[in-house]
Amino acid sequence: MFKFDSQCNPRQISLTGVRAIVILALLNVKPCTFEEIKDFLIASNIVTREYSIDTIRIDLNTLKYIGCEISKAIKRTDNKYTLLSHPFQLVLSEEEVSTLAKIYKHIYKNLSINRLLEYDNLFEKLADTVNDEEIKEQLKGISVLKGLDNDLVKEILKYAKKHTKIKISYAAGNTKEVEYDITIEKLGFRSDKLYMYCFNHSINKRMFLNFSRLKKIICRSLTTDDVNSDDTVVEFILKNYKNHELDDSEQIISTDGDTAIVRGSYYTDFIALQRVLFFGADCVIESPSELKENLIEKLHSMRQQYD
Repeated sequence: MFKFDSQCNPRQISLTGVRAIVILALLNVKPCTFEEIKDFLIASNIVTREYSIDTIRIDLNTLKYIGCEISKAIKRTDNKYTLLSHPFQLVLSEEEVSTLAKIYKHIYKNLSINRLLEYDNLFEKLADTVNDEEIKEQLKGISVLKGLDNDLVKEILKYAKKHTKIKISYAAGNTKEVEYDITIEKLGFRSDKLYMYCFNHSINKRMFLNFSRLKKIICRSLTTDDVNSDDTVVEFILKNYKNHELDDSEQIISTDGDTAIVRGSYYTDFIALQRVLFFGADCVIESPSELKENLIEKLHSMRQQYD
């Protein structure tokens, strides 16, 4: 079911109502089978795998009760439910939109980019069904993909899956646009922003680029590219380790009292250094020595700014 944060009281929420809203928005996008609806709700952490055909009938009857016309899932319709019409502009309160936003923020990091694209489309469809302009803008502002070109996201996903080498135009900081020859390995989030994790052939090293600064794809290679680059693996001593939440890329090797030896695997040296600095004085790098020296050099440089 839902995973609520500390500010979200499940007793104030009708789960049937929330399911009905999501199903309405989903059917407003396209006809769906029971399995497609169930998979979407499970992936969104709204229901468990026990969600049954009897339960979806309850949810569909809820929509029919408020005036929606939904076709039966029969062989002639490829066993898909189709939203034929609905007689209303959806009315959502600020509290209900806030609840949707909290649930979404809690689960989005566990969703695939393809699923997030579906959510982005869903929120757009929901926004189209309300009259209140403030509520409309709040709905459009929920998605972490807001403001991005979804077609471009889909295209980049396709190239990442096949490891296709591409040339892009990219706005690097305050400088003019630059061109990079890259092979994208994956898309991911940092501080709620979408990034391209890629190998830059121009400088022969890994880097991560803010997707919102991608201007266009200039051209692509006709062949796939095998990128042979490794993660930066760091072992470090972490004091008071029980007070720190570790990432999925980090594992405890051994413990001694309140101190642990942790091994972390990071996409670039920069991300590794950021993570070490995040732990502050509780963290001391054991290996590799090159990263330790790099950190010392950066800390000395930072201190000189204040001398």
